[in-house]
Amino acid sequence: MKHRYLSDKRFHVLVSRPANMAKGWRGLLEEESEHQWVAMTGFFVFILLGAIAIQGTSSLPGVDYRSNGLDAVDGRVLDVVYGDSGSYTAMVLGDEGGMMFHYDDQGELRDIGADYEDILGMTFITKLHDGSIVVSPSNNTLEVIHVDSEILQRTILPLNDDQASFDILDVAEQSNGDAYHWLMATAEGNSSSLRGFGNITTPLQPAQDAFGGATLTAAMVNSGDIEWNMVEALDDGTWIAVGSMANTFGADENSPAAPLKHPVLGFITWSAGPAAPMLTSIEELDKGEIHSLVKLENGTLLAAGTDSAVHIALDGTTTDVEVSSKSVALDEKGAAWLFGSQGSTSVIRMTEGVPEKMPLSRPLPLAIEVSGVSENVIYAHGMDQNGEPGTYSIDTLAIGSIESGRGFLNFLFVTVASIVMGVMLWTAFSRMRQNQ
Repeated sequence: MKHRYLSDKRFHVLVSRPANMAKGWRGLLEEESEHQWVAMTGFFVFILLGAIAIQGTSSLPGVDYRSNGLDAVDGRVLDVVYGDSGSYTAMVLGDEGGMMFHYDDQGELRDIGADYEDILGMTFITKLHDGSIVVSPSNNTLEVIHVDSEILQRTILPLNDDQASFDILDVAEQSNGDAYHWLMATAEGNSSSLRGFGNITTPLQPAQDAFGGATLTAAMVNSGDIEWNMVEALDDGTWIAVGSMANTFGADENSPAAPLKHPVLGFITWSAGPAAPMLTSIEELDKGEIHSLVKLENGTLLAAGTDSAVHIALDGTTTDVEVSSKSVALDEKGAAWLFGSQGSTSVIRMTEGVPEKMPLSRPLPLAIEVSGVSENVIYAHGMDQNGEPGTYSIDTLAIGSIESGRGFLNFLFVTVASIVMGVMLWTAFSRMRQNQ
């Protein structure tokens, strides 16, 4: 009888706890049910209103607009290259014509284009590896301006003195071990071509040591009557050139009197040797115009155009991106920002080749012409509907931060929801223990 009693007692202990738990939950659900449903309904209403509020603040934060071109000099910004600590070099069209200046990190403004005869005819400012810039103030000439030096210095590089004159439309730089070499898009008479210049040693000063051994190649043989105007380095010995080609007669209502043109990407091979650059292949786009060729942080390229864009991988593989734009800037995290036409309600941020639409709270007020980034702020310069210069800026650090409306509401929503859920769970377990 004693053993049997113990056996019954053990069985009673095993089944009593689940029974008590079930009884506790049943009691909890039965008492004050009307108050519980009111609380749950209120909580779901809070979730719904929070979602609506967060969606309502989904427009891009950190946006600012000012009705002038640059802080240092007002006017229409034709080209600008931003440096460190708020410095920049720019070509501006003002009331007195074209001017080129450098604004350093100490707030000092220096006119660096006073001696140039035709600033408006200059088509590029290329930033070099050491922070210097290179421009072409006249035919057959490159000029390196060491803007980061304490005393502004220039290195003038006359090219091809004994041969035909050519205009330099763009310059790209590529590293080759301890040296660098440049590829140039050139206008030569009635045609265009590409030329190489190198090897260039570093540092770039003194000039005789850096450029003394550099030689200029002959012009590349141009096939297909392509008008080249832009170049950029892709990989070791591989470059990408951008140009345009006339449409075939009869296509897209093309006429011989005013032939339409379409963009062309050219794959170029040149490794700083004495031989001229060589065009290995081309890729034609249907329509539009490529306005920017930018090098992304991972070394790939983005050719952004008015109709679409093309992402170019290091192995030369191309991917079409159905995004039209007028200007593009690369932020300090490696994302490309593409600005559309005036009145656009969004901008596109492209990260690792994937585009993301960023809604704007108000339509884009400018026809953007050039853009760049300095200290995590993107500056887009253009003209408003009255023909006056303006600047549109985006603070890239404001996106998702608690200082933005969406970031604050996200934080508030998560905090309040966590508190409410914690209180509900604590109350439920407290009452469940009381009913056991």
